[in-house]
Amino acid sequence: MTANEMMTQDVVSVSTEMDLRDLAKLFLSKGITGAPVVDTEGNLAGVISQTDLIYYSLQRDDELVLDSHFYQNARVEGRHLPKGFQVEDCNTGIVADVMTPVVHSVSERASLESVARMMTRKHIHRVIVKRGRKVAGVISALDVLRAQAKERRAAARKTPAAKRKTPAAKRKTASARAVKAR
Repeated sequence: MTANEMMTQDVVSVSTEMDLRDLAKLFLSKGITGAPVVDTEGNLAGVISQTDLIYYSLQRDDELVLDSHFYQNARVEGRHLPKGFQVEDCNTGIVADVMTPVVHSVSERASLESVARMMTRKHIHRVIVKRGRKVAGVISALDVLRAQAKERRAAARKTPAAKRKTPAAKRKTASARAVKAR
């Protein structure tokens, strides 16, 4: 099986200039954990994942909320601020600031074995399939498992029924041999 046969072709790619808040919303709405990043010409520029967003947030200490009486005492045009009012954090990043520029990619002709080996050795959850400098598809770890199961089913169908034994049949055969040996 080749990368072209197991990849997801309908890929959600994001721009290097996309705001990180918008990226997080996109991940949630699409139910994805990562995406290829493309430049203004549509060429593959990197990859970004939820893990990248978490590291970025941790570096900025976004998870810390400090108690403050600022909003209780602040006034705008002489009036107290409405309850629940807060200043928006304007210091948000863009995808280019956070993405991983090193892309683990394969061609459409790459074998299932080579994709699985790359994912295992590099400890990655997705591989980008490229066509030239463009994104042709994405292969996730789940796609690799599906492809391996499909290949095993196909191989089992090709094996004659007489040679295929269920685990129970194998145990019975082993038991019969043990009885004969006595």
